[in-house]
Amino acid sequence: MDENLKKKVLRKIHYGLFVATSSSGKDTASGTINWLTQVSFKPPAVAVAIKKDSFLHKVISESGKFAINIVGKGQKDMAQTFFKGYSVENGKLGGYEIFYGSTGCPIIKASASAFECEVLNKIDFGGDHDVFIGKVVDVHACQDLESLGMMETGWYYGG
Repeated sequence: MDENLKKKVLRKIHYGLFVATSSSGKDTASGTINWLTQVSFKPPAVAVAIKKDSFLHKVISESGKFAINIVGKGQKDMAQTFFKGYSVENGKLGGYEIFYGSTGCPIIKASASAFECEVLNKIDFGGDHDVFIGKVVDVHACQDLESLGMMETGWYYGG
């Protein structure tokens, strides 16, 4: 397979930008992600890919829950902040004010919106990410913003 053509083709897949968070009670983790899709209406469920060697993966695996904070247009800086994971300090995560949702996961008040999930399954298909299937158990309307797409940023994480 032509590597350059593979990258060009796979980078045409539309991705949003999200900040995933999780809390085990002992540890809190966060990170910018973009491999996410809804996979079921009933029950409402999503699939999200999380890098295996990340602290976020460890905390989601331990807690069995995660939240997805949707990054809005004009919030590229928020997505960039969470390229490096953060823990909660002084009621903030990466400098952003948070509240805790019904699962105990941090919700970023400035995000476009957010939802919380309980892990239904984790799929290890042999790649560098695992796929978590999460049942949506709560939703939050934070800011009334349209979501930011990866292509609008000039960033690439695929291919």
